[in-house]
Amino acid sequence: MARQVIPVEFNKKRFTKKEKESRLAAERKLKGNANRIRCPSWLDEEAKKEWRRLVKELKELNLISNLDTGALAMCCDAYSKYVLATSKINDTTLVGVHTNKAGAKNLIVNPYAMVAQKYADMYKKYCAEFGLTPASRYKFTLPKQEEKEETPFDRMFGGV
Repeated sequence: MARQVIPVEFNKKRFTKKEKESRLAAERKLKGNANRIRCPSWLDEEAKKEWRRLVKELKELNLISNLDTGALAMCCDAYSKYVLATSKINDTTLVGVHTNKAGAKNLIVNPYAMVAQKYADMYKKYCAEFGLTPASRYKFTLPKQEEKEETPFDRMFGGV
């Protein structure tokens, strides 16, 4: 399993100046532009509303680029299909009755409930990728630095 990549500004490791500068340069290269973030035309109205909401939030956090539009479109499509499946569940029941050939009646789960669960899982995974869940946002927070009292050595040598 691949290790999780942590941006330099959030990384707790101690880097040399040279390492830090090279990592920051590499991160800037991979960041990508955010000048062509357009909502795909194939999304339905519910997905487009979700697209606009998410893009607004992600732009404020500077967490989206042109490269992310496909994944974000799939995220919004999953949300839209989840809403559709949930509305179908609300129109019917969660559990249905099926009569087999022998005349026995069996309780079955509404197929829309399984569809809704699949799309909810898919949406949750995409949201975690974009930092839209509390747990995924926590990974981006800076660790609090404990303030140390200045020692005579620090005063004399300036924290060398």
